Amino acid sequence: MKSIFYLSLFFISLQLSAQTTEKPERIPAAYFRIYYVLPGAVGDNVLSKANKGILGLGAAVTLVTLNRFHFIAGYEFTKYEITNRSLAGNLEHTYVNNFYAEVLYKIPVTTTIDVDPKLAIGQIAVGQRNEGKSYGRQYGVSLTPGIMIDYKAFGNFRLFAGINYCLSFPKTNTNNEYKSFFGTLQQVNLIAGIKL
Repeated sequence: MKSIFYLSLFFISLQLSAQTTEKPERIPAAYFRIYYVLPGAVGDNVLSKANKGILGLGAAVTLVTLNRFHFIAGYEFTKYEITNRSLAGNLEHTYVNNFYAEVLYKIPVTTTIDVDPKLAIGQIAVGQRNEGKSYGRQYGVSLTPGIMIDYKAFGNFRLFAGINYCLSFPKTNTNNEYKSFFGTLQQVNLIAGIKL
C-alpha cells in the first residue's frame, strides 16, 4: 500500500514539473476515468470455483503522459456472491479491492478511435462479509494486462470498453497442497465507462 502511495506521489510530482516546461501545449490533457466492471473468475481457484461475479466499479487518473504513454493510478472494486460455502466459508460475499499503477499506450486507429493496450501492477485486498460483518482480509499483489477501445465523443469526453485479465496472489495461511487454490486468483473482467 505504501509503495502505491509513494509511486502516485512520484508521478504527481513529474506531472507538476512537466506543466512548467516552456511548451506546455505538447502535453496531452490528463484523463479521469470511471467505469463499471462485470467481474468474472477463471481457473482452478477459490474465486472461480466458489464465487459468482456480481458487479464492480473503478476509477483512475492519468498522472503523466509521455508521447503515447500514459502513467495512471487507479482503484477497482469487485463483488462476488459465494456459491459454494463448503469451499469459500459460510459467508455471503467476497470482495476484491485493487489499488494499481498502470502504463497505457495509445494507438490511434481513426481520428475518433484509439486502441489502448495496458499493463498494471497493484496491491489487492480480498475480504469476505456476512450480514454486514467483515471477516478479515488477505493482502497481496496483482498483475493486470488488458486492452481498451476509446471513442472520442466530443472535446475531452470519451467512451471506452475493454477487457482485463487480473492475476492476483493474496497471502494465505493454509496447507501447501491448497496454496495455489487459495493463493492464486484469476479474474477476467469486462469494463466500460467514460473518460473526462
